[in-house]
This record gives sequence, structure tokens and C-alpha cells, in this order.
Amino acid sequence: MRMLFDIFGQTLRTLWAHKLRSFLTMFGIAWGVGSLLLLVGVGEGLRNGNRKQLETFGKNIIFFFGGRAPAVEGSFSSMKWFNLTYDDYVAIKKESTLAVNISPVNAR
Repeated sequence: MRMLFDIFGQTLRTLWAHKLRSFLTMFGIAWGVGSLLLLVGVGEGLRNGNRKQLETFGKNIIFFFGGRAPAVEGSFSSMKWFNLTYDDYVAIKKESTLAVNISPVNAR
């Protein structure tokens, strides 16, 4: 038990002898924890804001865009261009059971 008191006494004497170093260490730890809490809070706020904004769009909406798709599954070096046509829109509208409204997106 005496050895434990000696260790605590030596620790407190060392902290008291090096006040600036002790303060800067504690300040650095507090700054790091505060920064981490702030970043987590901002991230959660952005996630909740995006979720609420996306919920205003609706739950049964489909967006289709033309673009590039892999010609061989898993290969991104051989990307093949594809464009959606009006026939694709009609086929999707006919086959889709979950989407209430479908609107084509034209981009040039």
C-alpha cells in the first residue's frame, strides 16, 4: 500500500514541477476529444438532413441515366457506353410494379 502512495506522490510532484508541459498535454487531449465530438456531431447532422431531404422526393421514384457499364463483369478498364432510348422508357414503365410515376431524363 505504501508503494502505491509513493507512486501517486511522485506523479503529482512531477506534474507540479512541469506545469506547462502538463497543461499542454491535458489541453491537447481535451482539444482532440472536443474535435472528435464536433466532427461526429456534424456528420450525424448532415446524415439526418440528407435523409429528411431525400424523404421529400418520395418513396417510389426511379431515376435512370445513360452512361458507362463494364463490358465484362468486374472489369472497369473495358467500360462500354450505353444510351437509354424511348423504347427503354416504355419497357421500364410497363414492367415496373413498384414505381408509380416514371419520367425519362434527357441529357445532352
